[in-house]
Amino acid sequence: MLQQELLSRTSLETQKLDLLTEVSELKLKLVGMEKEQREQEEKQKKAESVLDVISELQEQMLRLQLAIHRQMQERLALSSEHPAEVVAGDGAAQPQPCSRDCAGWEGPPELLQELRHLRIKVEELENERHQYEWKLKATKAEVAQLQEQVALKDAEI
Repeated sequence: MLQQELLSRTSLETQKLDLLTEVSELKLKLVGMEKEQREQEEKQKKAESVLDVISELQEQMLRLQLAIHRQMQERLALSSEHPAEVVAGDGAAQPQPCSRDCAGWEGPPELLQELRHLRIKVEELENERHQYEWKLKATKAEVAQLQEQVALKDAEI
């Protein structure tokens, strides 16, 4: 019986050492994941700064569109062929809306080119932000899973 008890204890000690090894490995992996999470948080901060840039670009784009629209209205007002304003039902004059890219406008092409460039840049930055958000969510989920595994192993020990 003593021999059986010694064998049982030896087996339990071996299992305990295996569990401790596994917990150590999980803790190392958790540390690595926490480091990766910090990196992802830094990327998130960068993405937020990108969002700020996007907002600024959108504001610039809006200002450019308004400037283009105003110039178009001025040119149309100067040419008697196209009146710049349309009288609404209540008798108040309202400006005509500009088309999406003001394709009929014959003003400086630099403004339209800059507008198109800003629009492309905004789309690229928004795509990049979505990718960062997706990676951050995946990393957070993995970290939570590893923390749960470590808690379970600690409870077992």
